[in-house]
Amino acid sequence: MNMNLEQCYKAMDGDYEEAKRRLRADRLIVKFLRKFADDPSFSRFEAAIAAHDDKAAFLALHTIKGVAQNLSMTALYQKADTLCELFRFGWSDEGAAKADELKTEYERVMTAIERHVGYEA
Repeated sequence: MNMNLEQCYKAMDGDYEEAKRRLRADRLIVKFLRKFADDPSFSRFEAAIAAHDDKAAFLALHTIKGVAQNLSMTALYQKADTLCELFRFGWSDEGAAKADELKTEYERVMTAIERHVGYEA
């Protein structure tokens, strides 16, 4: 299923109008969605959780949070922000327990990107 960019943002619980204001052109939004799909930060976060590496988890989350905010991926940004704060000062069992919530949101975003641009990560 191919969807337009507005539908893509709706599917990922993002804010298309905000992304459009920030980046000004759909082609730029698509360009950065593709870059997001290639970014290794989420897999780094998963590896950090598996290794109990709080610093790597925080850095990966901080990157995900920033990119999600810049691309107006609202729901992903909110989940990443919550987890980022939990890991800010060290290991967080609560944060590790909520990693699956971020994964669910990340997968929803990736599915929306794949359906919009025909991209498979």
